[in-house]
Amino acid sequence: MPTPAFISALKSDRCIHYVNNTLINRAQSIDVSANVPNEVIDELGNSSHSGVSSAPAEVALNISVFDTGIDLSRSITGKTAATSFALGDFANAQVDYVGVVRDNTGNFFRSVYVKSACVNSINYGYDTAGNAVEAYGLTGDNLTVFDGYVLTKTYTIAAGDVTNGYFTLPITGAEAPVQTKNNSYFSGAYLLRVTKNTGGVSTNLMEGNDYTYVPATKRITASSLAAGQVWTIVFYSTQIGTPINPVFNAALPAAVRGEFTPVSIGLSSKTLIPRLQSAKIGISLAQKRVPQLGSRQVLFAPGGVPSVAGSFSVLMNDLALRKLLTYGSGDSTETQFGIEQMPAYGAQNNLGLEAVIKSPIDNSILKRIAIPDIVIASGGMPTTVNGTLAETFTWTGRTGTMTIANS
Repeated sequence: MPTPAFISALKSDRCIHYVNNTLINRAQSIDVSANVPNEVIDELGNSSHSGVSSAPAEVALNISVFDTGIDLSRSITGKTAATSFALGDFANAQVDYVGVVRDNTGNFFRSVYVKSACVNSINYGYDTAGNAVEAYGLTGDNLTVFDGYVLTKTYTIAAGDVTNGYFTLPITGAEAPVQTKNNSYFSGAYLLRVTKNTGGVSTNLMEGNDYTYVPATKRITASSLAAGQVWTIVFYSTQIGTPINPVFNAALPAAVRGEFTPVSIGLSSKTLIPRLQSAKIGISLAQKRVPQLGSRQVLFAPGGVPSVAGSFSVLMNDLALRKLLTYGSGDSTETQFGIEQMPAYGAQNNLGLEAVIKSPIDNSILKRIAIPDIVIASGGMPTTVNGTLAETFTWTGRTGTMTIANS
């Protein structure tokens, strides 16, 4: 890698971000933080600490982008051709993150890599004063900074490879895997991640158990090779054969303002929420860390049924919305609306909520988020001097289900 030019400070545009080898478009904030829990060890009879014991790292990766469709959902789940997603697609996702940093003269001089992070939370936010936002909170057990490039290569197994029992790593020019440190997360391996996809099913492979790699010949040998398999190999190289040239998706809207993000609510049919000022949808997947004896690598498992919740705020107007939330119809002739009646109604009826992202260019639907059964949890009427009267409501999803689609 070239020696970086003199750096006094770097602006945010100096770092390019990828998830699962796909460029992140319309990113607004990306935060990677790591903590290695440690314990100071004492012993009887010793007036000094005897040392420090460390546990596997705790890594948090937070990604926030302007919401312009389902492209990021496809990248995170690895379902690149999908048109709809359920929460299970995100709970089972394994996400590789790569951030490549360049200096002020354009030379790339370091890479940040997080392997196999899992999605812990998803949030959507819409506001009349801003743009639609989608955010993901991911958690992992590793973060490595390389003085070089983290490269991802794919290779489709041919019949000749099956006969040979091996295939050669596809590299360009002077690219070559560099061995990691023995005391690092990757324990001296040359390949950071190896995955094979057979018939649409992806499997993570372990060096030694599932394959072997020979640095001199760049050969990967495995007994499970089959024609048509797609292997994905991630490695660190000090050189790159093809210069990095990110191309952002110009076909996507720059951003989607509040007037193009209607939210509707109702039973068999949905009604637009009138005078809506803001809406939020949040999903907690509550992933659990599962450590292993003899390994720095932590497993992650879904922590039960996802929690789906949200809120919305409206300017105070007539009683149609309270009639809908309390009795199921905005045309109801009822005249009393106890706050305790709202959760009771949602608990017994499928009161659905939908948020739609529409293109400001042609008004086509870019994303539809549907929760089939919300239960109102609270309601408030904040009032301030010289303010505008408003009503706020929070809700939870009764069954913890939600779908995301592009139609």
